[in-house]
Amino acid sequence: LPAGTFAPRQSFAAGTPELYTWLHENDAVRFLPVNIVNDARYIARNHDFVSINGATAIDLYGQVAADTIGGRQHSGTGGHEDFLAGAGLELDDRSLLCLRSSTVQSEGRVSRIVGNLAPQMLVTTPRHQIDVVITEFGAAELKGRTVRERAELLIDVAHPDFRDELRD
Repeated sequence: LPAGTFAPRQSFAAGTPELYTWLHENDAVRFLPVNIVNDARYIARNHDFVSINGATAIDLYGQVAADTIGGRQHSGTGGHEDFLAGAGLELDDRSLLCLRSSTVQSEGRVSRIVGNLAPQMLVTTPRHQIDVVITEFGAAELKGRTVRERAELLIDVAHPDFRDELRD
């Protein structure tokens, strides 16, 4: 590129040697700039599209933290919000948010479904964007639900050790 020309970030793949072998010279795969791949308008053009994202925590309102842990930046947001928004633009699309219900830290087991995101946890995705939350205890379909219904559904997929505390 000529000096001073902006080079858009390319999309990428990360995985196993088998993935790289499959990708090598595969005409069915294209790596395009992120401003195309992560554009919600392009994502919404896919019929019956399902986005799958992760999270570090979700509160009972449905607000999601996906890039901070314990007040520290863990990763970038990447396409998290872009793919949730793209899936949300079409009625036949779904957006799955997957996370383990708890994690073990030095102080013991900690719930990843919390009453309210701690002040140090940044909201990556607002509650109105969340469709389905999945943990090892099931799926909570939040789209179109009231705040109270969201809380009840999230408690149902929380780790059993924390359900009573979350209800309180």
